[in-house]
Amino acid sequence: MPKEDTRSLLIAAAVEIIDQSGEDGLRLQQVAEMVGVSEPSVYHFFKNRTALVEAAQIVRYRRSYFEVLLPFAAAVSLADTRDEFEKAVRKVLALSFDPARNDMRLTRVSVMGRAQSSEVIAQAVVDINAEVVSELARVLTDAQAKGWVNKNLDVMASGYWLVGQFTSRVMAELDPERVNLDEWDKISVDAVLGLFRG
Repeated sequence: MPKEDTRSLLIAAAVEIIDQSGEDGLRLQQVAEMVGVSEPSVYHFFKNRTALVEAAQIVRYRRSYFEVLLPFAAAVSLADTRDEFEKAVRKVLALSFDPARNDMRLTRVSVMGRAQSSEVIAQAVVDINAEVVSELARVLTDAQAKGWVNKNLDVMASGYWLVGQFTSRVMAELDPERVNLDEWDKISVDAVLGLFRG
């Protein structure tokens, strides 16, 4: 098996374990068994457990955004009218705020927390955020050209604000006794569409 394939498989196994059991549940022996290599082989690809965890967390963080962003970009590219564009916006926000995606939002918060003590994760978060925001900015720039988004909107600043909006639902989810999540979703959708309309 080529080295890069083994490395990718080790990361995928680590992601699966972290998704199911958290970082504390990750054991190198289990990762090795899942991939079909010996435990010492793991050290050929990662200098220690921490390096494997960092690689897995970076993959988890990236996945948490692109699972929503790519369908959004595709839906917007198919839009022929402002109404269709706004329908795509509403759909991606509904997908992003879906309670079933709570784990993905928690992943983002968790990985950002880990970035405070890991330069590797911190740099990856910065790079992934830049990639996500650049794609959002591209989509918004195209929508501006079609007259669907306020032409004076700073698409980069708006992209970073949107990334924060996607993740911030975690705060409301932590206190569902006091926060009506359906109302939170409605306020968020109205804020995003209001921003786009100017």
